[in-house]
Amino acid sequence: MIRCFKPFWSLYLLYFTFSCKLLKILIKTYRKYFIKPIINLFALLLIISFFSCKPEKKESDNEVHAMWTSFLSNLDAQDKVAFKNASGEAIRCYDCLENTPSERQKMNILRGKDSLWYKKMYETLIYIPIDSFTANDYDILFNPQFVNILQENETKIIRDETNDITYAHILVTTTLPTLNFEGAQHSFSFVKGNDGQWKLNEISTIP
Repeated sequence: MIRCFKPFWSLYLLYFTFSCKLLKILIKTYRKYFIKPIINLFALLLIISFFSCKPEKKESDNEVHAMWTSFLSNLDAQDKVAFKNASGEAIRCYDCLENTPSERQKMNILRGKDSLWYKKMYETLIYIPIDSFTANDYDILFNPQFVNILQENETKIIRDETNDITYAHILVTTTLPTLNFEGAQHSFSFVKGNDGQWKLNEISTIP
């Protein structure tokens, strides 16, 4: 079988080699005629891509902005029921572990006596069940002064997708920078469910 097809493959290889050489000569000879159309085509594709993505991005930003505006409105009204409905089953919140002197003392004891304190903190303790957060942390964090800062200060929206899950991160400058301090931000992360609803799942600070 192999010997029968050997002449055929030899002719094919010869034809392929000749075609490649001919194509190389044509491109080298007439490349000045091809470069400009290719550049123009590439630029056209970029323009089409830009304008086709822009409306989708604007619509996505508007959706997140509307969600954040509604979230702030509920905070301003101190509506804990609405807050709970807009949150996941647990909120990842490091600051919630040390909101009070007794909590700080508890965490200091954990760090001093438990060699696995870091793992326990970041794998278990940092996830605050929503009922516990509403009962113990909501009033401490979302006091009227802080809510006003969230409403008035500079806000940035970052939206991304990871493993087919859509996230929205709202960054608010909560401590303005000074000559001796770079300032600080609070980050509120939301995840979009299959039903299209956004749920708060993390509160953190930067730095």
